[in-house]
Amino acid sequence: MMNSEWNLVEALRHARHDWMNRLQLIKGNMDLGRMDRAGQIIEEIVAEAQNESKLSNLRVPKFAELMLTYNWQTHFIKIEFEVLQAEEPEIDDDRVYQWFTEFFSIMENSVKPYEENNLVVTIKICQNDARFELDFNGIIIDRENLQNWLELQDSTITLHTLDNEGFLISLSLNT
Repeated sequence: MMNSEWNLVEALRHARHDWMNRLQLIKGNMDLGRMDRAGQIIEEIVAEAQNESKLSNLRVPKFAELMLTYNWQTHFIKIEFEVLQAEEPEIDDDRVYQWFTEFFSIMENSVKPYEENNLVVTIKICQNDARFELDFNGIIIDRENLQNWLELQDSTITLHTLDNEGFLISLSLNT
C-alpha cells in the first residue's frame, strides 16, 4: 500500500508535522479558555501514543509501519487502531502486512472519495493467533467488489454487517 519507502528524515518530518498540529490544537483551545477540551485532546494523544508503542513492540515491523504511516499519505480512508492485547507474538509479519495492504487497496477502490470514511482496527495478538476487528463507517459505493474479495480470502472472516454505510468484520490470521 505504501507508495514510497520512508527514510528517517521523511518519517521525522511527518511525525513532527503531526505533533505541531496537535500542539496548535491544544494551544488554540487553551487560548479560548477551553481547558476541558485541551485536556481531552491531551488524553487522546496519550492513548494514541500508548497504542503506537504497543503496536511497535509486536515484532511485526512491516505491519506496524503500514499502520503507523498510512494516514501520512493521501487516502480516501482514515485508519485508527487499538491494540488490546499482545502476548509474545509469533505471527507472520509478511502475511499480516500483505493481507492488510490488499484489504486497504480494495477499500480505497470501494468507498466514495472525499467522504468521511473511517476504519478502526482493533488488534488482539496471542502467540501464533492474530485477531482483528475491522469497524468501518463511511460510504461504500462498490460493496460487491469488497464482498467478493472477502469471500476469496483463506483467512477466518466473520462478516457481522456489511451495507453501504459500513461494516463490522472479525478476522483471524492464524500463523
